[in-house]
Amino acid sequence: MNAKEANKISIVTYLDQIGIRPSKVKAGYCFYLSPYREEKTPSFKVHPVKNLWVDFGDGNAGGTLIDLVLKMNPGYTISDAIQEIATISGSSFFLHPPILSRVKPSEKEAPGITIIKTKSLGNNGAITDYLNYRRISLETASEFCREVYYKIGDKRYFGLGNPNENGWSIRNKYWKGCTAQGVSHYRNNAAELCLFEGIFDLMSYVEMRKADRYRLDFLVLNSLANLKKALHEIQKYRQVNLFLDRDKAGRAATEELKHSLTESIDESKVFHPYKDLNEYWMNKENLGVKR
Repeated sequence: MNAKEANKISIVTYLDQIGIRPSKVKAGYCFYLSPYREEKTPSFKVHPVKNLWVDFGDGNAGGTLIDLVLKMNPGYTISDAIQEIATISGSSFFLHPPILSRVKPSEKEAPGITIIKTKSLGNNGAITDYLNYRRISLETASEFCREVYYKIGDKRYFGLGNPNENGWSIRNKYWKGCTAQGVSHYRNNAAELCLFEGIFDLMSYVEMRKADRYRLDFLVLNSLANLKKALHEIQKYRQVNLFLDRDKAGRAATEELKHSLTESIDESKVFHPYKDLNEYWMNKENLGVKR
């Protein structure tokens, strides 16, 4: 596929294939929440006939499909953008599944996920780019994750997967879900446990404090819904360091654990004012976890 062919691919179709639907359609135009920045009011406009886009909330930035893919992936070259368009529009594997319900994917198992194969990290450029965006090295990620290729119905997808006790937790930059709910427990025969909500929080901790990788045990809930079932394991530790999110649900869970576990420490102050440890790590340079 060359640039001319890539720009003939419908922007609306491309966005639909990666799970981004228009918020409204008006006067022949499609309006979206911007696919590359956060906003609450749709200001991203696509002209389906001309196959061009403009983002009024980004200084009227706009252009072709290639321009859009470059915006969505700041580290990409034009060749990378063309390759991604070719992958999304023509490959047997897509970047992520369709929207399955109005419930957040992290809170509900996606039905009918069948694992086709897994690979070591470093084979899939889109997954590697996702890790780079989250500031996680391949060396660190390879200790906990693999490339996971799977299908829902007759469609095939790929993502970054970390195994849990009952299956796989899978995610990429557009979607996250699981084959079955369960926690991921990494044991080093330690008396002290670090508790995280998500795998990226754990990997951020390891990036910041590599010396702790084999000194402590780690447990990733993968979803707060798994906390109750995990309590019997958590209670076995002499000390539990809590790195749960600073949102409403995470704060409530932290307070509950502080009351039920005598030797527990709320470590969320480390990443204040950010929501979670990975968000902190993405926004800070060369900082370690301080006690």
